[in-house]
Formats: sequence, C-alpha cells, structure tokens
Amino acid sequence: MKRLTHKKRVWLELHSRRSALALRTKPQRRVRIRKWHDNKRITVPHTLKLTDNDLRSVALAFFRDVRSALDLGQTVTLDFAKAEFMHPCGTLMLLSHFDIWQHLYPGRLFATYPENEVVEQLMQHLGVLRRFGLEERTTVTHERVRFWHFYSGDEALAGTYKDLSISVRQSIDHPEAALFADCLNEAVANTVHHAYSFETSRLPPPPLRKWWMFSQYKDHKLFVAIFDCGVTIPDSLREKPAFRDYTSLATFKDSRLIRLAIKSERTRTKLGYRGKGLPEMLEFSNNLDRGQLSITSRRGAWIYHAANRREETREFMEPLPGTLVLWEMPFREGRSDEPNYDFDSKRIQ
Repeated sequence: MKRLTHKKRVWLELHSRRSALALRTKPQRRVRIRKWHDNKRITVPHTLKLTDNDLRSVALAFFRDVRSALDLGQTVTLDFAKAEFMHPCGTLMLLSHFDIWQHLYPGRLFATYPENEVVEQLMQHLGVLRRFGLEERTTVTHERVRFWHFYSGDEALAGTYKDLSISVRQSIDHPEAALFADCLNEAVANTVHHAYSFETSRLPPPPLRKWWMFSQYKDHKLFVAIFDCGVTIPDSLREKPAFRDYTSLATFKDSRLIRLAIKSERTRTKLGYRGKGLPEMLEFSNNLDRGQLSITSRRGAWIYHAANRREETREFMEPLPGTLVLWEMPFREGRSDEPNYDFDSKRIQ
C-alpha cells in the first residue's frame, strides 16, 4: 500500500475537522429586522362615508389599518390621492382620529396632497394640510366646501359655537327657533357627561375624550353633525343595572335600543341614556315641516323624517366606535344661505 505523504495527511485532517464542524453547526438564516421607522403608505378611501353598509366597512378597515401600523411602531403616510367624496360623517371621524393618532404617536403620521381639487380645498379649510406640514396652496371657493364650519372641544362651553346659534336662530323655520341653541347646548353637554361615562379598552386617552362638530347652512337649510368616540348608546344601556330587570331587552337590536333611549319608553324603563339632549332634539324636530334627525351608534341607526313624521331604523354589519348625530332643518323662505354674522371657519377648544 502506498504511504500517504505528510502534505496529504494534513489536508485530510483539516477536511475532516471542517466536515465535523459543519455537522455540529446549524445554518444561519438571514433575517430582515423591521426597523421602527419603516414607513407604511395607506390609501384614504375614495368615498369616506359611515351611513352606507359597504362604504362603512371600507372606512372602518382604513381606520383599523392605520392604527395597527402605528401600534407596530411604523410611521404612516396617509395617501389622499384617490379620495374624492368626503361626507360629513366620515370626515368628522377622520378629524377625531387625527387628534387621537397625533397625540398617541407624535411625529409618526404624515399625509400627501389630494388629487381632487374639492378634497384639497376641504383639507385646507379644516386646517388638515397645516397640521401635516403641507403648504396651503389653493383658495377655498368651492360651494361644497366654503359653507362648512368646524368646532371641537372637551367641555360643554356654549361660547365655542355661540356664533352658530346667533347666526341661524332667526332663520330656522320653526315656531320656537330660539330653542335651537338650548337643544344644541344640551346635546353637547350630555356628550361630555355621558359619552365617556365608564372605562373600556376602546376609549381614547382622557385628554382626547372630546366632541367634534360640523355645521353648514346652504340650500335653504341648516345641517349639524356631532360625533364622539365614546361609549355607544347600546353599550351604555346594557351597562345600566336597570337593564337586568328587563330580560326582554337583551334581544333588542342596537337600533331599537337607540329608539328606547330617545322616545317616551325611557321614563317607563328608567333606561334614559343621555339626559335631555337627544329627546330635546327630537321634540324640536317634531315642530319642523321638513328636515331629519338621525342618530347612529354602534351597529344601529334611528332616523326621524319630519315631513311625514316617519321613523326608520337601520342595522349595519360593522359597529361604529362612537355616536354620530346628523340634524337637518329648513330655513324660512326668503332667508339667505349666507349668515349675517361673520365668524371663523374653525373653533377648537
């Protein structure tokens, strides 16, 4: 047998050692670590609306996506390029969440300019562009934008929207139009005192437990929208001790519970929800010849049509995280859409 040379023996020994080491060592996988500053671009829906079943699902999915990305430590850019229809209900919820997101995740929320001119004017009119550090590059002239006025606060201070009450009280077509201010004050006061009446994991942090309001007077009518991110009407009723005394109520849908909180049954069942605010709005609407009062909370909605004194209830697939009030009433004939009281387009506490 041929003897191995010294060089060959050294080579074989090194090779065997390397082979043994390779068997003992697991292969290292290359793992990409996501950094906290990774940016996610999320598209704002084409139509932002909460009172249509399909559109509500799209809108709520958008809000969930933004919150999830922020919770994961990412920065988020809101892409407004495809946004075209910003309904008051969806826009109010967007503004409320801007407040919450920027409070919880400072410096991690950004936005792009809208491609739609009307949407850009609205975002400028409401101060959204300025909040995101974007230059205000247009003039607010569009009929769908310039009549809107925005208010928000965490207290029931009538002075915040006193200009609204003064400017329309002589124009509303109602035998006691001056009561409009009392109804509005009561609605806001009850939001402050009852919308955040008990703790849940879904509520915003205490500094952001607010109300948000739009108003518009145009086309011979006044429109008011109020939104809060608080405990919903159905959840509030279900938490009341008196609720357990009425086992039949456990099967009620959300829309029926909303009606129960507003209508006369509330006295009989002792299940009143928000004091006098919503019932006073309904009583005021009962004396209108036209107009509508709509209250949406969790999965339910209750709508009152003043023209024919008709009530309507609706149920939605996905729950709204809060309560939305939409109130519309006509102006007297001959009254101008433009109020004679000049005031700012934004009043924020």
